[in-house]
Amino acid sequence: MTAIMRWGVLGTGKIIARGGRAIHEAEGCVWLGVAGRNRENSEAAARTYGVERSYDTYRELLDDPDIDAVYIALLTHLHGEWAVAALEAGKHVLLEKPAGLNAAEVERIAATARARGLLFREAFVWRHQEAYSFAQETIREGAIGELGHIAANFTFAADPANTRLVKEWGGGALYDVGCYPVAWSRYFMEAEPHAVDASFEWGATGVDTRFVGTLHFPGGRTAQVGAALDLAGGSAIALVGTKGRLTFGYRVDNETLTITISWPGGSRDFATDRVTPFRRQVDSFVLALRSGEASAQGTHDAVLQARVLDALFASSDLQRRVTVG
Repeated sequence: MTAIMRWGVLGTGKIIARGGRAIHEAEGCVWLGVAGRNRENSEAAARTYGVERSYDTYRELLDDPDIDAVYIALLTHLHGEWAVAALEAGKHVLLEKPAGLNAAEVERIAATARARGLLFREAFVWRHQEAYSFAQETIREGAIGELGHIAANFTFAADPANTRLVKEWGGGALYDVGCYPVAWSRYFMEAEPHAVDASFEWGATGVDTRFVGTLHFPGGRTAQVGAALDLAGGSAIALVGTKGRLTFGYRVDNETLTITISWPGGSRDFATDRVTPFRRQVDSFVLALRSGEASAQGTHDAVLQARVLDALFASSDLQRRVTVG
């Protein structure tokens, strides 16, 4: 690996205003190239973000020997295809959530990364916000006793023209925002659910506009998770233990995010701009490479997450509890 990690970005959507800028800010990194659906989109993004190279196609970027790693910020239905293509081209991959449309697709990405000794991670930027690790340590220290239940949700009202409402593009509440409560629950329980129950509401375009599910963890612990694309925007987490509860409150705008953690006898605010967590995500990715971690933990976590999403869909289809995996 070169002393400077040279990044390419696939996709020119709004998220690269943060994810791409983060590469500019990350130590030892340079955002070298960007590719959109066509040359016009690529050149516009390159001008906007000060990127040296733009390409006619995604494939042209992957064929550039100067690119070491790729941040993939495409629509969900393109994640599997282009993550595998990037890995086969010898590039490390940071892939926006959700990593794929099903566990089989994510397992193919993971297998390709392992076979080539490359790093693949699913991009969950919340993992790089201090509030979550602080809350986890507070729970470990016994502030709420033994954690037994989690209630978590993420909702927003999507414009009718929003790409999240297009079934063929991998839209829907669970894939777009419901994946967060699922990931939060797995993180704080520090375990994998063995079974799930779920119910979905389906919109006119064929995507799930609302969903609610129960994740069943070892020891009788549970998590109630939900998401919607047609309700007022916001998210919340409540972690309920035998001696009390720890809650997350969110205040967010285009420039800043403040998370308030409250627990018995204490409260703390964690404020950040919207780019810094993305920069920490890139820093963590590069550190993993420089320390010799190939694709172990991050790859495994992406597969486990996808298996839970699959089980939630299956539970709704079958109208019964489903075993994960």
